[in-house]
Amino acid sequence: MKKIIYIFLFLGVSIRISDFNPKSLNTAKSKLEEILPITFQLGIGPEKLHAAADNWGFVRQSATWARGNSGIMDSLIMNLKMLGYFNNDNPRNDTFTNVNLQGFGSTTIRIKINQNLTNISSSAYTGSKNFKNFLEIKKTNAAIPSIQLFFDDPDSLLGNNGALIYYRLVDFGNPEFANVGDVITESYTGHDSIYGTKFQTYTWRNGPENTTWISKHGRVVLTEVDSSKQLCFRSVVRMSFTKLKTINPNLDALQAICGGQENIYYGLAYMQKFDAPFYTTAKASMTTNSTLSETVCHRPANEFDGAKISYGIFDINGFVADKLTANQVPTIYPSPTVGGLDFMSVDDAFKRTFVAYNTTVPGQETFGIIKQYEDTSKAFLDGFDSSENNLNFKTVP
Repeated sequence: MKKIIYIFLFLGVSIRISDFNPKSLNTAKSKLEEILPITFQLGIGPEKLHAAADNWGFVRQSATWARGNSGIMDSLIMNLKMLGYFNNDNPRNDTFTNVNLQGFGSTTIRIKINQNLTNISSSAYTGSKNFKNFLEIKKTNAAIPSIQLFFDDPDSLLGNNGALIYYRLVDFGNPEFANVGDVITESYTGHDSIYGTKFQTYTWRNGPENTTWISKHGRVVLTEVDSSKQLCFRSVVRMSFTKLKTINPNLDALQAICGGQENIYYGLAYMQKFDAPFYTTAKASMTTNSTLSETVCHRPANEFDGAKISYGIFDINGFVADKLTANQVPTIYPSPTVGGLDFMSVDDAFKRTFVAYNTTVPGQETFGIIKQYEDTSKAFLDGFDSSENNLNFKTVP
């Protein structure tokens, strides 16, 4: 049975440079026109992957989205540093109009440095946070911005509120994103993960559910673990059988197996080593109800071919093998069943996927309750049908 399954691998990117000399406002405007378009050439958006290699989507090198999502934050901050915005502690509040950005066209750019931006909400944390710095890019005469970036320290996430970004890919002027509709992506990076390490989460709503972007809503949670030797990746995306069958008509049998429901949730957890060749052990499944099983839609593992697709293993070239037992996963790969003091096994990461905020996962008491940034539950994703759930651009005076 053919199934559409998408797997994302992640390679972190961090760009930091020293401050350059301050520029005048006139020079700053021209430099923004020159350097910002380079930022938006970074790979960002869901990798367009196609079914291959048995039941897993083929991984072309690594999914560019997670890399680009991290890189775009770093690059935007880097560009502000190049313009000298962090050479002193004086507040800055600059607005540049009629800035011609390649791809975006005419825009207004607002930059607030060393300000007090209060009560900024997010789907990734409860309550609200305050940020010192702000960058906004908005198309001329547009109703909402194209990008908003909030952050504290341009050099570190330690001891502050991290960084929060919103963007609309359709505004980037890239033909690849011409059909992504009104999808809004939010990404939050902080340093208070369940391990006390750096994490990144990105969440989207209102995906068009087409060949460019197959899901409606989704969230990815990324955490550095094992003393920064491994990446812990967890994600859930919600898809519609009606929309999927316009892409792949051969899904009637899968929908029947899943009880004829309309929405299906694809959950994935993996551990990836940061060193090349990026050995990765993954576990994935699909469900139509509120819990995620090791088998597709909770059906018996021997009911049909592919009812249980895990474990899958990958390296720098992509798919290696799947349908492995834990004992069949080579020891050079992250362990499916054994974790450490500061990281989970793949099994434990999978158990923590598709779970609601403020829930304690049995057997994972040492890792604490599910935090807001790692809520990937059905209720969380379905909530976007009727509410923005704080995933929206902010009103900043």
